[in-house]
Parts: sequence; structure tokens; C-alpha cells
Amino acid sequence: MDAPTRETRCFHCGSALPAGAGFSVRVDGIAHPVCCAGCAAAADLILSQGLARYYEFRAEPAPRGGGAARDWTAFDRQAALRRYTHERADGERELSLQIEGLHCAACAWLIENSLSRAAGVRQVSVNPASARAELRYDPGRTTLSQVLGAIHVLGFVPLPLSFTGGMAAETAERRAALTRLGVAGLGMMQVTTYTVSLYAGLMQGIAPQIEQFLRFVSLLVATPVVLYAAQPFFRSAWRSLRAGRPGMDVPVALSIGAAYAWSVAATLRGRGAVYFDSVVMFTFFLLLGRYVEMALRHRAGLKHDALARLLPVSVLRVSGAHAERVTPDELAAGDRLRVLPGERVAADGRIAGGRTEVDESLLTGESAAQPRGAGDLLVAGTLNLTGTVEMTVTRVGQDSSLAAVSRLLERAQSSRPRAADLADRVAAWFVTGVLLLAVAVALYWLHADPSRAFPTVLAVLVVTCPCALSLATPAALAAGTARLARAGVLVTRGRALERLAGADCIVLDKTGTLTRGEPRIESVTVVGERLAADRCLALAAALESHSSHPLARAFVQLPPGPEVSAVSTVAGSGVEGTIEGVRYRIGRLGYVRELCTGMAAPADDDGATSVVLGDSAGLLATFRLADTLRADARATLARLGELGLGAEIASGDRPGPVQTAAQALGGIAAHSGLTAEDKLAHVRALHAAGHRIVMVGDGVNDAPVLAAADVSAAIGAGTDLARVNADLVLLGEGLGGLVEAVETSRRLLSVIRQNLGWAVLYNLTAVPLAACGWIEPWMAVIGMSASSLLVVLNAMRLLGGRP
Repeated sequence: MDAPTRETRCFHCGSALPAGAGFSVRVDGIAHPVCCAGCAAAADLILSQGLARYYEFRAEPAPRGGGAARDWTAFDRQAALRRYTHERADGERELSLQIEGLHCAACAWLIENSLSRAAGVRQVSVNPASARAELRYDPGRTTLSQVLGAIHVLGFVPLPLSFTGGMAAETAERRAALTRLGVAGLGMMQVTTYTVSLYAGLMQGIAPQIEQFLRFVSLLVATPVVLYAAQPFFRSAWRSLRAGRPGMDVPVALSIGAAYAWSVAATLRGRGAVYFDSVVMFTFFLLLGRYVEMALRHRAGLKHDALARLLPVSVLRVSGAHAERVTPDELAAGDRLRVLPGERVAADGRIAGGRTEVDESLLTGESAAQPRGAGDLLVAGTLNLTGTVEMTVTRVGQDSSLAAVSRLLERAQSSRPRAADLADRVAAWFVTGVLLLAVAVALYWLHADPSRAFPTVLAVLVVTCPCALSLATPAALAAGTARLARAGVLVTRGRALERLAGADCIVLDKTGTLTRGEPRIESVTVVGERLAADRCLALAAALESHSSHPLARAFVQLPPGPEVSAVSTVAGSGVEGTIEGVRYRIGRLGYVRELCTGMAAPADDDGATSVVLGDSAGLLATFRLADTLRADARATLARLGELGLGAEIASGDRPGPVQTAAQALGGIAAHSGLTAEDKLAHVRALHAAGHRIVMVGDGVNDAPVLAAADVSAAIGAGTDLARVNADLVLLGEGLGGLVEAVETSRRLLSVIRQNLGWAVLYNLTAVPLAACGWIEPWMAVIGMSASSLLVVLNAMRLLGGRP
């Protein structure tokens, strides 16, 4: 057997050859080294099927061979088949796949030719541009798992896509926009060529039949541009006119329609100027500006799409000694899952056994791996990095944190800031003014020089198109929102960033906001001899299981307590419930005192946080709790101070722990012992003093005071995101997102002002020039398009730099 050729990289995947690799494949009689058994197996399969030409035409090395076997059997379950495939009338099934590792047309050719040889595969079509495959197979002759396995053996990773019968809305919008842009671009190139010939003929002489021929050819090319590519402008203009609010597409549609109609009439008459070049240029540049704005808007929504792809396609469910692969749709609360290294978590839950590190970067913006052990929370979509863990599912599907974050993003994308509403109102009045101006210009030029009337009016309509004005705010807002999403800050209301830019005071809750929200019980002090410490802990655990307050987490690790009935909670104060016929309260001292009679005096305030348990007969126990400040709390408040925001603590905790935290944070102002009503009154007092306030809390227990602030921010880590009601949500473990939010909001406001200023300056300069007849229609097209592109590109500066 010939020795492999002297190559330093794997013939199949291009990876560096490890020392002593010893694997090779023979192609056309020549032995080539490969890096591992997986690449050797993939190459042998390709060669055995007679597909050696793949290696001649590939643009990049193939993905590394399938390597370790992967269990695809979860896709043979009925739930998976219903989700990912569509059953045809003839019993065959069809599905769409996303193919990871597909780089070029040769990869697509390899997959198509390899699968077409597999038993039961009826049809396969692979698009190398989108890395998508459309597949149809006969379930009577093969299974979906076998088809997926055949792709995986080649070194590619097939990801079935949920069958919706059509493409995603954004994908459809992007494809339609690209198609229209392509038609307009091709039309512009051709018509411009013909127009240059016409202009040259006017200067140097041209035969009448050639001139008329070029006009008719221009008409033929421009017609699909007007009737197809420009169709969205006509539809939008008609809708706005029917609604009685003329929008920015009205002068656009008038310009395109009038120029085209005039040019058609001139062509048919055989005399007069034609403006087909202006029509197609105007359409192309407008579509180009809209496409860039759409791409920026979609970029702001990419996090939403990425979140939707975070759930794994299958998960290992454990029942006793038995384990089976199932789809996330089949999970329920209480299921036990085994999560292997490299897999994503399919549902919210707590670790029941094992230790690992996880990557939560797409959810929280935190790139560093986070350690997790028994009892810790795992969030759906988290990537398990190092160890195998078993977890107990607590929330699935639309109840999971992942779904809650997705809903918050949807809410953000549907909200509009005041500046956008104002720009739209101004644009409506502006359009009306433009139409009146066009009428006045037409009347003047019909009297002064009728031959110049139409081109001048056309230039006025084009040059005054308020596209830049209407794009100024939405483009900047989309860029700012996308930047903050990358930093782990969700903007759930567009108006928040405008208000945040002008804020001068930030009020923070202490527990779960400035502190990590991971309290622990340090000691239990039993009052009297009515109940033992263990019984008091059991009662406390039972009551606190019904509370969403951060301090309730200190009791999560305790064994489940007795059953509680008639539960009622008071935000920021505590919980009341009946256990075995006795009413108990746990929470702040004042709240418990309302139930008890003849209570003993509380212990001295030693700087520790505590909650008390009592019944109608008196105090039963005091639980001393401890929590630590967030690592970046002091640095964050210092930076906010440099940005001009004064910081205060407003907490329901006792004076001791609040003052201790305030001193540790640099001696900031602190207010302790506040109920929810007290916090609300404090924020209103700051408002009355002229302050613009940012309130930061946990988003659930602080809902009333958050609603009263100019801007509300919630710490998402460890919080039930489904119940959060705040303008901003910090998904990471720290407070650093607040600094990023303030800085970005101020840059955003600056960009919006620049965009609006440029739009106004451009129109004030260009309108008089156009009305005087000094600007030709084609010059107006370029000026208007450049103005629109400028505001979009200026907004994209917000995306620059690392958050």
C-alpha cells in the first residue's frame, strides 16, 4: 500500500494533522492523510457512492466527519413528526432542514447526490446560499432519524425546522425587497445606457427612428420597474390617502406615476422629453434606502430569532433507570432531564445532581461561563459547557423564561417613541405642504415657461420626499435597541430611551437589586418555648413558597413545609396563611405585629437583614438572613454619578443593613423601612422637586413604584420574567447594563437630533433650488436618495464598538 502524500492538513476537513494520526483515504490511486476516524469514514462513504468529484469542486474543506454517533431517534416520535414534517396525501412526508457546515455548491451537490441514493428518499433539494434543504421521504421505507443520520455521517449537522407551510415573515419581507431591488437595479442600468445614447444623440445628432427605438426600449424596461418594483409605494400612498393622513409615499407615488405617464405619452406621440431614467433611478435608490433600513430593523430583531433557536431539538428524559430522547414539546413540570456537555437546556428547572458551567451569553449578554451546582436554577436555552447534570423541570413552553424574554422583545418592537410619533405627524403636514407647493410651482411655470413646468414640478416632488424625516428616528431606535440587546439589556418600551437620556436621579431597591438576590439563613432565634426551631423553619418554608420576594429565596432549599391555605401576600411586607387551622404571618416586623398581640420587643438592629414569624399569640422566631452586594454595584453607581445621576437606596429593610450597604457603596443616600406606599410617595416627592427618575427593582414586588418613575428597570436574573413590568430588563447578573443603557440612550438622542437636523436642512436648501428650476429631476433623485441613506448610515454608528 502506498504511503500517504506529504500533506500537513486533513484531506477531508482541512484541520491540522495530529501527530501519529495514521488515517488515510485513497482518491484516484493516491493516498491522502485524514485527521481522524470520523473524517476517514465520511470520505470513504463519499467515495463508495461514486461522488469523488466533490473533492474537485468544493470551495472550502468539508466539515469534520460525523465523529461520535448521535442519537436521532427522538425525531421518529409522533410529537416530532407532527412538529417538523408535513404528511402528504400519498403518505409521504416532507420537511425543511437547516444544514450547519454547508459552505458551497459542492457541499449541496454532495448532500443531494448522497441522499438521492438512500432508500426511501424521494426528493432532496439543497440551497447553498441559505444552507436550507427541502426533503421528501417515504416513511414506509425509511425513518426520519435514518435520513438525518445519513447527513450527519457526511460531516454536516441537520437541524429540522418547524413546519409552518411557509417562510418566516422577515425572510419573506427580505426576499421580496431584494427581488424588487434587483428588478429596479437591472432596469436602472439598462435605461441609463439608453438615456446616455439619447443625450449623446441630442448633442451630436441622431436618426429619428433610432431615437424613437431607444424611447420604446426604455419604456419596455421601465414598465416592470414601475408596475412591480415600485408597487409598495403606490399601495402605501393609497392607504394613507384613504385614511385621510397623507404619508411620505404620496409624493413618491405621484413623482413615479406622473413621470412615467408623461414619458409614455411623449413616447407614443414621438415628441417631448422622457424621464424613464429618473423614474427607475428614483425607484432604485428609494428601494435601496428602504432595504438598508429594513436590514437595520431586522438586526434589532435578530436576538428574538436567535432566542427562538436556543431550544434543543431533543432532550434526554430520565425515569428511574430508563432514559429516552424526546422533543421539548413533550416535557412537563416535574420531569427529570439529563443534560450532557454541549447540549442546551430545554426548560426552566433546578439542578438535582451534578456540577457544571453554563453559557448564558445570548440571554444575558454575560460571556463568562457561570458555575452551577445542586439546587441552582437552569434557564431554558442555556448551553451546558463542562459537566453532566440532572435537573427537575419547573416551567416549560410559554411559561419558561426564554418565552418571557421573547415576549418582552416583541413588546419592544411594537412600541414607538414620542419622537417617532412626532416625526410621522410632521411628515403628514409636510407632505400636504409639498403638494400645495407643487401646485403653486406648476401654476407659476405654466405662466412663465410652460416647457419647464413639468420637469420643475417633478424635481420639487422628488427633492422634497420626506423619507429622511420619517426614517430618522426609527432607524436610530432600531440600532440603539440592537446594541443594548447585545449588552444583555432588553428595551421593552421605545419611549424609555428618550426619557433615560434626560434622567438625573436613580433610585434602587436593596434586596435582590443591589444585592445578589441569593440570601441565606444565618441563624434562627426562637422566641419562647412554644415551637422548636425545626418547626419554625418548616412553617417559614411553607409560607415563603408562596412569595415572589427576593428574601423568600433563602427558604427555597428547605424541605417542603406543611400545606398552606387562605394565602395572601402584601408586596414588600410579607405573607399570611393558614396552616393546620392556625393563622401565621412572616415578613417585616410591622406587618407581623398587626396579627400578634403582646409581642416581645425586637432584637437590636445589628446591621443584618431579618424576617420574623408569628401567629395571633405572638412572635415565634426571627430569621437572620445574609446577602452580598453585587460585585459591580459600587463601580456602576460611581460611573452613573460621573454621568450626572445621583443614586439613592429605597428599601423596606431595617436601617442597619440598609446603612451598611449605603456605606459600602460610597456613602450614598439611603432610606430604610419603606413600604410599597412609602416608596411611591418618595418617588413622587422627587418628581415634585423637579427630578427625572430611574427606578431599579426586581420588576415584580416593586411594580407600583416602577410605574411611577420616568424610567423603570428590573433585574431579570432570578426573577419570574413573565411577571416583569418594566421599561428595561437587565438580563445579566450585574448592574453594568445600566451604564450602557444611559450612555446608549444619550448617543441615541444625539443621533436622532442629527438626523432630524440634516433632514430639515436638506429640505430648506433643496426646495428653493428645485422650485427655481435649477435642479433637474435626475439630480433631485440622487439628492433625495443620498439624504435618506445618510440618516440610516448615521444611525448605524450606534452599532459600532463593543458594549
